[in-house]
Amino acid sequence: MARFNNYQNTQEQMRNISLESRTSEKVSEVNRNVGDMRSEVLRVKIMAQAMLEILVEQGVDADRINAKIEEIIARPETFESSARESKPCPRCGRMIIDNGAMPLTGTCLYCGITVRFPPKIEVGSKEQDQVQDQNPTQDPII
Repeated sequence: MARFNNYQNTQEQMRNISLESRTSEKVSEVNRNVGDMRSEVLRVKIMAQAMLEILVEQGVDADRINAKIEEIIARPETFESSARESKPCPRCGRMIIDNGAMPLTGTCLYCGITVRFPPKIEVGSKEQDQVQDQNPTQDPII
C-alpha cells in the first residue's frame, strides 16, 4: 500500500510540474506578444509624429487634421489586422521579418545583418484604387 501511495504522489508531482511548464510557456508567449504590440505601437507613434510635424510645418490647420482622423475612423477597413512585414536579406537572400524589438528594423537570423523597414504610407481607400484599376481610359498600354 505504501508503494501505491508513493506512486500516486510521484504521479501527482509530475502532473504539477507539467502544468507549471505549460503555464510558463504560455506566459512567455504572452510576454512576446505584448512586446510585439508595444513595438508596433511605438512604430506607429514614430510615423504619426513625423507626419504631423511635416503637416504643421506645411501650415495645415489642426481642425483639418482632426476632421481627416474622424473620416478615417468611419471607414470599415480602418480596423483590419495587418501582417508583419518581411523582405529578403541583402547579404544572404533569406527572408527577414520585422522583428518588433526595434520598430522599423529586422535582423537576419542567419547572417546577423540589421535592415530597415521603411513605413509604407497608403493614401486613399482600397475602393478608390480598384475603381482606378478598372478605368479603361487609364490603361498603360495605350
